[in-house]
Amino acid sequence: MTAPALHAGGASVADSNAPRGAVGDPESIGAHPADLLLGTLRLRDGLPPAQLRGRWASAATSGLRRLVESEGCSLWLHRRLHQIAARDVLESDFGFWLGRRARDEAARNLLVDAQVGAVLHDFAFEEIPHVLLKGAARRASVDLFPFADARATRDVDVLLPASRAWEAWHALRRRGYEIASRPDRIKQDHFHLPALWDRCRVAVEIHTSTSMAVPSEEAWRRINGGAREVVWDGVQTRVPAATELLWHGLSHSLDQLPDAFRLRLLLDGAAVLAGSAAVAWPALLARLDGPEVGDRASAVAWLRTAAWLAGAQAPAEVTAGPGPIAGDLGRAWRWRCAVLRPFPPHARVAKLLTSEGTRRELGLGPAATAYRLGHVAVAAARAAHLVWRAVSR
Repeated sequence: MTAPALHAGGASVADSNAPRGAVGDPESIGAHPADLLLGTLRLRDGLPPAQLRGRWASAATSGLRRLVESEGCSLWLHRRLHQIAARDVLESDFGFWLGRRARDEAARNLLVDAQVGAVLHDFAFEEIPHVLLKGAARRASVDLFPFADARATRDVDVLLPASRAWEAWHALRRRGYEIASRPDRIKQDHFHLPALWDRCRVAVEIHTSTSMAVPSEEAWRRINGGAREVVWDGVQTRVPAATELLWHGLSHSLDQLPDAFRLRLLLDGAAVLAGSAAVAWPALLARLDGPEVGDRASAVAWLRTAAWLAGAQAPAEVTAGPGPIAGDLGRAWRWRCAVLRPFPPHARVAKLLTSEGTRRELGLGPAATAYRLGHVAVAAARAAHLVWRAVSR
């Protein structure tokens, strides 16, 4: 596996079989910068490059920096702007800022790639079976999912049979890896062992499962059963099939409340759905009522939004009927843009307001359990969004 170029080509903007209007017709993309951001990030079945370039040429980008930062989509947007040859915006102040952020993310990804290679060499020496997860799995799968690597990754996640996990953990310790977490932050009986790192300070998490709700034997059966062989830094390794990549992206995102609908997490689904490998939808949809998700409506909304960003066909269970996405998708991100004018992206109040406003736009109830601020604060956030809706018509 070799590291991708910073603005390598990816999924095309050509027509696909995606149903127009499933979440929002690309022709309805408005003039607001948040609408333009969504329209540009769409991987397939979007506006032609010439139309996107024209809209960027007249776009007001001053309010986009905080939104792009909050969404974690710098690398994705930078790559798409190169793909559509939007030179004017790339050579603007916003474009220079975006390029710096994208290069920072790409540099961090290369550091993680090096750690993946080191871990895989150790596992090969010890003859320990394994499957890459999350960021490493996405970056090893760009041959099938071209934009799967278009966001920052922070650590190395790898799934092992539970019977070999501690053996692998101690093997890394013998090679000089140290515990990366403070003792008071180590969770007992968690589905990954205490994170380790070496001098490069990229954490390695050895998983025995993908969720507290999935027994380790079942997790290994799922992830390893359909995994495919790839070569990374000269070492044979395995990555999950498309269905498991999509499911793990979904379940992991829903665990990240209030950030579940951030674009960086939605890309984990959109890239798979825009790729060339088929998803086993019946098996995936059968899990929606299980304990891994908890909130079926949120799961369907996430899949539906990811499918729109992919420009991909999704089954009727995701796209048909009244569904959880009742509002206009662009309006949800316009709300986020409005919130981020007075508040920095990482402020607690910004996260509360953007999350609850987005959930209202997607037809979802409050995620009160995601905050320590109580139901009153959640109700106030949703009321603020309602007022904004009324005055911004």
